[in-house]
Amino acid sequence: MLRWEVLTSSDPRWGGLGRMPGATVFHSARWCRALERGFGGAVEAAALVDDSGAVAAAWPACRLRLGPVRMLYGVFPKGNFVGAAEAVLPQLPALPERLRRQGIHAVRMIACEDDPVRDLPGARRTSQVRHVLPLAGKTAAALWEGYRQVVRRQVRQAQRAGLAVRPMRRDEFPAFHAMQREMLARNASATGLAPQFHEAIWDELAGDGTAEFLAAEKSGDVAAAIVGIHDGATTYYFAGCSRTAALGLRPNDLLMHALIERAAARGAARLDMLSSDARDAGLIRFKEKWGAQPRPFDLLEWWFSRGRRWMWDAGMAVARHPAGAALVRLLRRER
Repeated sequence: MLRWEVLTSSDPRWGGLGRMPGATVFHSARWCRALERGFGGAVEAAALVDDSGAVAAAWPACRLRLGPVRMLYGVFPKGNFVGAAEAVLPQLPALPERLRRQGIHAVRMIACEDDPVRDLPGARRTSQVRHVLPLAGKTAAALWEGYRQVVRRQVRQAQRAGLAVRPMRRDEFPAFHAMQREMLARNASATGLAPQFHEAIWDELAGDGTAEFLAAEKSGDVAAAIVGIHDGATTYYFAGCSRTAALGLRPNDLLMHALIERAAARGAARLDMLSSDARDAGLIRFKEKWGAQPRPFDLLEWWFSRGRRWMWDAGMAVARHPAGAALVRLLRRER
C-alpha cells in the first residue's frame, strides 16, 4: 500500500531520488540546498512510500511565500516527478487536497512532452517551450560547420574584438550581479534569479565541475558571463548576463560557442537551453540560431483559493508591464 509522505531535504532517503527514473542534477540534495539559500523557502518532496518507508516516486518542490500566496513550486528548473510513473498516476488525484489542508494556496508543476502528469484534469495550463541542441557524435569542427553563417560571423567578430573566454572567479560575483541588473532593465523584466542563488550554485556544484561559470573579458574588463550545468549526457545552459555597453562586441555569442564546445568535449549528447517564455521572442531567436530544436512543455497550476489566484494574476499583469517591471526592480534593490 502506497501513501503520500513529505520528505525534507535533510531526509536520508533524499539521496536516492537522484537515482530514480527521470531524475537530473536538479533533484539532488545539493541542488536543493542551493534552492533553499537562493529562494529562502524550504525544499521538500511529496513522496509516495510503501509500508516499509521506501520511496516509489517523488515530486521535489519549494515551499514559497510569494506575497499573499503560499505556493508549492516544483524544483527549478526541472520540477518533474521522479520514480515509477505507474505508481504516481493512481495516487495523484489525492495530492492537491492533501496540500490544500496544509495551507497551500497553489501548486506549480512542469510537465514535459513525455510526462505522464501532463494530461491530468483540473490544472490551469500555460504552454511554454524549451530548446535542445543535439551534440551526440559531433566534433567541435562539425559543430562549427553546422552553425549558421551569421553565427560564425558573430563569434569571429567577438574574437577579433579581443574578447577571451576564461573561468569566472568567486570574487567576481558583484560584477556578475551588476550585469544581471543591466540585463533585466534592458529587457524590461521585473525580476531575475536572486543573487544569492547563483552564489549558492557555485558553492554547491562548482567544486567538482558540475556547475561551470565562464566570463568573456577584454583587457581585464568582464563583458558577459554564462552558467552551464553539466549532468551526464546533458549540459544545461542555465543563465547568462552581459553589460549593455559591450553588446556590440558579441560576448554572448562567444560564450555560448564556448559552452557548446565544452559540452561536446565532455561527451554530452545534448545542450538543453531550458525554457523560454513564449513572449520572449529575442531569447527564442538567440537559442534557435544555434540550431536548437524546440520542445514543448506545459506549466501546470492548481489553485485552491480564488481570491489569491486573482491577486496573483493581477500582480503578474503589473509585473509584465514595463513600468511595473521597473518598479519591482527598484523595490527589490531597496530591500
